[in-house]
Formats: sequence, structure tokens, C-alpha cells
Amino acid sequence: VNDLQELSQLESGYLSVEAREIAIAPLITQITNRFADQLLGNDSLQLTATFPAELSPDSLKAWGDPARVEQIIVNLLSNALRHTPSGEVNVRAYAQSDHDPTFLWIAVSDTGSGIAPGDIPHVFERFWRADRARASQSGGSGVGLAICRRLVELQGGRIRVESELNKGSTFSISLPIRRVM
Repeated sequence: VNDLQELSQLESGYLSVEAREIAIAPLITQITNRFADQLLGNDSLQLTATFPAELSPDSLKAWGDPARVEQIIVNLLSNALRHTPSGEVNVRAYAQSDHDPTFLWIAVSDTGSGIAPGDIPHVFERFWRADRARASQSGGSGVGLAICRRLVELQGGRIRVESELNKGSTFSISLPIRRVM
């Protein structure tokens, strides 16, 4: 119910963001540590966070609402862990200077079940699920990625997905480095 209310507020323009500069490395580290604690005893699944060696963690800053960015990362990480019973899930931050140096990227990658090519165009649609029969087993309302997309766009960023069936997925979000709102 909360997800539906939030999506409705996002779509109607009533959800605001309180943007400011965010130190991304500590935020990602805190979130992954919280999830890693839940995975204790599961030796078949590894959760890691990586940051580019050429950049200091202090230089990984973006402009956005810290609570909303955390919500996005938690949602993407929850999805990755849900669809990766064994293997690896990684959260990484990087600057993509060869494309657009005004954005910082955060990617959540997994070695899980992946997404069929025909399903990829639909993953950010509300209420859409790749395997509706699995809905009762894995949980989820089918609105989490739609919320993520709206929250990222509201903060001046983009979201994209790359996936290969039975090999894994990478969901990436960009956040502006400078104030754009």
C-alpha cells in the first residue's frame, strides 16, 4: 500500500526531494553492510561494494536526496539478492568521464536469473512482473522499479538495465554531480 501511495505521489508530482550533496561511498558501504549482516551463514552468496581505485571515496559525491538515493539502492539491492540464490551481488560507484562527466553512476550487478531480452523494455512499468507465477514466492508488488525510475528522474538522473537470461543483471543509475534542481 505504501509503494502504491508513493508511486501515485510521484506520478502526480506531489512527492518532493530534499536535494543536497551526498557522499556516495559511505552511503553504499552502510547499505551493503546492513544487507551483509542478513546474509551471515549463506556461504553461496557474496555481497561486495567496489569503488574506483583512481578516485578517493571522498570524491564520489553526487547531488540528490540522501533518503531517496538510499531507497533506490535498497530496492535494487533487494531485487538483486532475491533473484540471486547463489553467486555474487556487487554495488559499485563510478564516474563515466568518457560519456558525460557531470554524472556519477551507481550500478547494482548480480549473477542471478537475469531477464529475457523481450522483457527488458517492460521492467520499469508499474505492476509488470516477468514471471507472474513466481509473484507469491518472491514477494514484491511490481512497482519497485517504477518507483526507482521516477525517483531517479526526479533527481535529474537516468536509470538503465543490462541483462542476460541465466547470467545476471546490472541496474545502473546516474545522479548529477552538480546541483540541477
